[in-house]
Amino acid sequence: MRRPISLRGRKLTRLLPAIFFACAVCAAPAAARSRASQEEIQRTFDKTVTLGAGQAVRLDHRLGSIQVRTHAGHDVHIVANIHVASPSRDEAQNFSNQINIHVDQSSAGLSIRTEYPESEPKSFFGRRNISYSVDYNIDMPEDSPLTLKNSFGDVSVAGLKADSDINNSHGQLTFRDGRGNQRLENSFGGVEVSNNAGDVAVANNNSFVHVAQVEGSLELRNRFGEVTASRIGRRVTIGNSNGNVELIGAGGPASITNGFGSVRAESIRGDLTVRNGNGEVTAREIAGAADLTTSFASINFFNIARRLTCSGTNSGISGSKVGESATVRTTFGSVELRDVGGAVEIDDSNGKILVRTIGGSAQLKTSFGSIDAAGIGGSATLSDSNGAITLTKVAGAAEVRNSFGSVTLTGIRGAARVISGNGSVSLDDIGGETYVKASFGLVRAGRINGPLTVENANGGVEASGIQGPANVRTSYSSVTLSGIAGGVDVDNQNGAVEVTAVEAKSGGCNNISLRTSFAPIRIYLPENASYRVNARTSFGRVSTDFPITVSGSIGSDSLSGTIGSGACDLRLNDSSSSIEILKGTKNR
Repeated sequence: MRRPISLRGRKLTRLLPAIFFACAVCAAPAAARSRASQEEIQRTFDKTVTLGAGQAVRLDHRLGSIQVRTHAGHDVHIVANIHVASPSRDEAQNFSNQINIHVDQSSAGLSIRTEYPESEPKSFFGRRNISYSVDYNIDMPEDSPLTLKNSFGDVSVAGLKADSDINNSHGQLTFRDGRGNQRLENSFGGVEVSNNAGDVAVANNNSFVHVAQVEGSLELRNRFGEVTASRIGRRVTIGNSNGNVELIGAGGPASITNGFGSVRAESIRGDLTVRNGNGEVTAREIAGAADLTTSFASINFFNIARRLTCSGTNSGISGSKVGESATVRTTFGSVELRDVGGAVEIDDSNGKILVRTIGGSAQLKTSFGSIDAAGIGGSATLSDSNGAITLTKVAGAAEVRNSFGSVTLTGIRGAARVISGNGSVSLDDIGGETYVKASFGLVRAGRINGPLTVENANGGVEASGIQGPANVRTSYSSVTLSGIAGGVDVDNQNGAVEVTAVEAKSGGCNNISLRTSFAPIRIYLPENASYRVNARTSFGRVSTDFPITVSGSIGSDSLSGTIGSGACDLRLNDSSSSIEILKGTKNR
């Protein structure tokens, strides 16, 4: 046995494809010049063999194409077309005569093998400019299992109604109209499969794979080529790299792994799992759950019947119509989600979030991007930094945290809690207790069906239509309150305070306490007001439109007494500005 030629400890055979390609390119002009002087010899091998029912056929070949057709009988008809070309006709004829087609029959079935002359080559490329090939045309029983191995030639198999194991290289592999479990392998050539009634397994390298109309399952592996599969009856598993993947129609669950190419999956009757890198992912009409992952490209989806899970890196994610819950995580990309039947959880960074019509609760988080959410069927929890937040129509409670961006809440049926910094806060139509903590921004609140508490710094507060007490803390900005159905407690510094109080729901009154400095206090009371008044200021004056029953001392900067029956407390404390107690409303 000859020892393998080696180069620096590695077998030379590993380098042969690259060396062969480079040398073939250099030798092409010489081959073209010598082609006209070649002598060609052709001969045909023709043989027919009868098989028993279900006996197998095995073919081992290289350097030529193979075409297999089937029929309902038991005969195997073998036609081998032998081609030899050489500068010498005698040499070509002699070489042709040494090519043998071995056909051996046993109890297991039929074996067909091509044998080429064995001798020492005259050059790296072969025998003194001799070229040769054998092309097969085989008609065989449709119910005979087939094992086929070939290299450097195309392979085509049609109408096989039994299992097969086909291995080819450096040529296209085509299989169609089969019935059985088919195992197909190829390299440096495409694979095409159409219309098989059983399972199909395909492994390929460095070219495309196209599969259509498989009634069973499909298991497919490929590298450096596109993959398309359609109308697969059962489970689908696809592994690819460096090529686009498209799956249209699968009767069972589907799993796709890819890199450096897009993935598209549509009309999947089971669950779908996609693991992609550096390529777009699109999923549509998925009857089960969908788990989608990619990086440096977008994820798009539509009509996922069950749960959705998306994970991206530097990826935008968008889609609509999810039957159950949705969980989305990404970075450096926007998220747009619409029409989800269950709860939603989104964790993003450096991207905006848009959410519409969610059947359950919503938990949304991002940074350096805005959040816009509307139509939340449960509670909502939102967190952002460096972006505006807008939240509308929430069936439950809402909790919002933000910095360096505005916050707007409208139509919250439950309680609301907002913690914000360096941005304005606007609340309207809130169904329960409301708490706001902010700084360096105006807080506006209207139609609050419960108590209101505002803790602000360096920002104004405006509130109206509050169906409960109002408790406000701020500084360096004004406070304006009107239509407060409960007690009022305001503590301000360096900002004006103006309050239009209303009677309590029972027709009585509520306690009012207002404090500020370096700015006026102005309060409007109804004609039938009833308060125990204690008003004090410095470097200003106290004035009132109401007759007051005075108790104790009275001066221009202080007032203690009773308005009406004195049912509630009215405490006003100011410094370096005036205090006014007025009748009616602000626009009297």
